[in-house]
Order: sequence, then structure tokens, then C-alpha cells
Amino acid sequence: MNYVKSSVGFRRRSKRSRARKRRAFALGLLVSLAVFFALLAKHHSASGTLPPAIVACGGSSCVPGKSKPRLTERSFAAVQTPALQWSADERNRLWKGLHGAFVPAISGASGWSFAVVDRDGNTIFDERADRAVAPASVQKLVVAASALDALGAAYRFHTMFAAREGIGDDGVLEGDLWLVGSGDPSLQSSDLRNGIGMLARSGLRHVDGGVVVDATALTGPELNPHWGADDDGQDYAAPTSAISVDGDTIESREAIGGVEQTVWTPMRGVVRYVASQVNSMLIARGIGPAARPGAGPAPLDSLVLWDHRSAPLQTLESHMLFVSDNHYAEQLLRTLGEEATGTPDDAGGIEAERRFLDRRGIPTPGLKLFDGSGLSSQNRIAAITLARLLAACEPSLYSLLPLGGRQGTLEDYDFTTALGRVRAKSGHLADVASLSGYVTTIHHGRVAFAFLIDGSPGDPDATIVRAVDRLAVF
Repeated sequence: MNYVKSSVGFRRRSKRSRARKRRAFALGLLVSLAVFFALLAKHHSASGTLPPAIVACGGSSCVPGKSKPRLTERSFAAVQTPALQWSADERNRLWKGLHGAFVPAISGASGWSFAVVDRDGNTIFDERADRAVAPASVQKLVVAASALDALGAAYRFHTMFAAREGIGDDGVLEGDLWLVGSGDPSLQSSDLRNGIGMLARSGLRHVDGGVVVDATALTGPELNPHWGADDDGQDYAAPTSAISVDGDTIESREAIGGVEQTVWTPMRGVVRYVASQVNSMLIARGIGPAARPGAGPAPLDSLVLWDHRSAPLQTLESHMLFVSDNHYAEQLLRTLGEEATGTPDDAGGIEAERRFLDRRGIPTPGLKLFDGSGLSSQNRIAAITLARLLAACEPSLYSLLPLGGRQGTLEDYDFTTALGRVRAKSGHLADVASLSGYVTTIHHGRVAFAFLIDGSPGDPDATIVRAVDRLAVF
């Protein structure tokens, strides 16, 4: 039958076409359901149990017959097939594919180290995997794993106001008011103001002594002596102290290029500065200290007047790894030293890291550590150390890392086949580019990798992204 080429004829054809499609779809659905229930009955007769109800998941909950599933990184993890064994041919193709991706960056480079291991720690790709090179910020994986092991994911830092006696009925606090720090890297000035507000609501009107800051929980120099001279004065090279406020930086406004911008400058003399600031906060609240602010250890029998708890350690570490916060890493290193070795300085923390790696059977060829953040250009780590560390600590580290191409320092990484399949930590210094984390491959499940390139004359970041994309398709 011929139809007039008009909107009326088009609507008629559309209605008839849709009706035919609906009938065909209904018939197909009935056939599919018949096959499904036949298979279901067969499964039931064979196993004696029914499979769980099919559920569509969206957001953070799963409700039968409700929200549609979203194509997220978790979706890949949920539907991945059981990991297959790596054949000799696949290993050979993997080596050729990854080496080919790396060639543009390692030609003329001063050093590199690459490793990929399966979930059991077995090496499936190795190119100078045992050569220790400068790691930059991927070194934070070491302090993150070591601190989780020693302190526990639920560990919290405590910052306290304390005194010898409680607040008197007349609102007077006899003696000094101590501010006792434990190394919390997340403490903010607003937290201290809230603490002072609580003291004021409790009746405090006058401090007979003065504000005294106790920063004895951590020791060592404020600035790591192994950091470069060009790092001095930069906000990413903030000092380390048991009393850390606002990341141990001072916010100010400066004219840069004719435009006023916010800048953060590292504190100098953290304890004295914080004591002075808390003294000013008390005065602003109408609480007058009689003596000048100072520093010193609080008496062991002090009465706690206010106790501020940080977020759990796993939350702090997620922040550290997402944005590559050097200050968090340095604070954690000394806290780790106190907990694991009884020495709350950099040396104690590094010794604790070495003990942790040895205990977990992780190889450490050429390992040299001088800080927690990876900021020192003297640090050296081999790719096999990082890859094996990730494999050994997958449950605890995996969820703390940013999603490649979407989050944190990896937001601008231009992944293609690996998009939604990679969680990793990036690292950069003047002549260092590195990436280390996990990839959920198509056929072999999740693997851990570490790709480190020093002194490349090419574009090492683009090369590393290309290598991760090639790894994901295996």
C-alpha cells in the first residue's frame, strides 16, 4: 500500500510500525522468560537452592525492581569474569605491548623501573623492576600502608585543652591552660575556636596562668633536612609538629601579577606561633590569660577540659592520597615512629616502614627513604617494592586511591580503555613522573602496577597512561 508523503501518513505508518514492534517484543519476551524459567528449574533441581533475586542497583542501595544500574568503576568490579591464568604467550604480548608504550619516554631517560604483579604478588611484567629510582609522591603508599597496619583504620588523633584543676565557680582557671597536640594533620583554627567556645560556655572567664603548648608527642626538626633549598617557603613543604594547625601554613592575600590572590606560607616556629594565636582567640572570646603564652609539657596528672578527635585514619589517608598532601604524610611518618618503634621522629618512622615491609615479605632492593611524602629527591624505591606492597595490602589501600580520569590528582589523566578500571597514586618532581596502583583488567581481574620514570626528555605521563590502557585490555 502506498502512503501519502505527509505528516498524516507518517503518523499512520509510525503507529502501525510501533504496534508490530510491540507484538514482536512481547513474543520475544515470552520466549526469553520461558527459557529463563526452564534454566532456573534445572538449576534448582540440580542444587536444591534458588539463586538470589535479580536486583538493579543505583546510588548506595539496592532495591528489587527499582533504580537502574549505573556504569561505574564498581560495576566493572561486580561483573568481571573470574581471573584467568596468564599464559606464556600473554606474558610475552604484555611485555611487548608495555615496552612499546614506554619506549618514547625511556629513550634518553636517566632511569626507570616497571612492574606488574597479580593479586598473589606473582610478577607478570618486569622491566628493571628491581632498580630503585626516585619515586616522588607514590612513596606515600608506603607510609599509608605502614600506618594502617600499626595504628588501625579507626585510629584518631586527639588534641586537648588541659589544666591542673577544673574551672572554678568564679570562672577562674588556676595555673596554665595547656594545648596538647598528638600530631593531627587535619586540625584547623576553627576547631580550636570551637574548643575555646566550649570552655567559655563551661564558665571560663579568666586564666590565672597562660597558654602553654605541649608539642612533645613528636620530635625532630620542623623541616626535613633532605628537602631541596628550592622547596623552602613553599606551601607543599610545610613544617612538621605535634601541634599542627591549618596544615602549619599561614593564609594571606598578596598581589600577584596585579591580581590579589590567596597564598599559604609555611609557619616558622610552629609552637610559638600557635600559642600566640590561641592566646589571641581567648582574648577575643573575653577570656584573659594573665601570663604570656609559652611551650612545655603538660603535667601527667592534668585534667582534660576539651578533647578534639580527628576523623578516622582511613579518612585522613584517603585525603592524603587523593590530593597528594605532603604534610599529612610527614605527620603520619612520625606518628608511626612513635607507635611502632617508640621514636617519634623521621628515623623512627622510616625504621617502622622497613620493619613492616620485611614482615610482609616485600622485596626492597636499593630502598632509600628520607621522608614520608616523597618530596626528597634522594628517595629511592624499586617498582617491585611498590607493586608487591599494593598486592599485599589490596583490601585496605584500594578504596583509598582516586579513580583514574575522574578524581583527585588523576582527574585530568586521559585514560581510554582503562577509564573506570584504574585506581592509583601519581607522583611528580622536577624530573620524575610515576604512577602506581591497581587496574581491573578485562580477562585477568585486578593487578597491581608501579611505573616510575626519572629524567625523561619526552612526555612520561602520556606514556604511562598509554601503558595502563594497554594493560587494562588483557
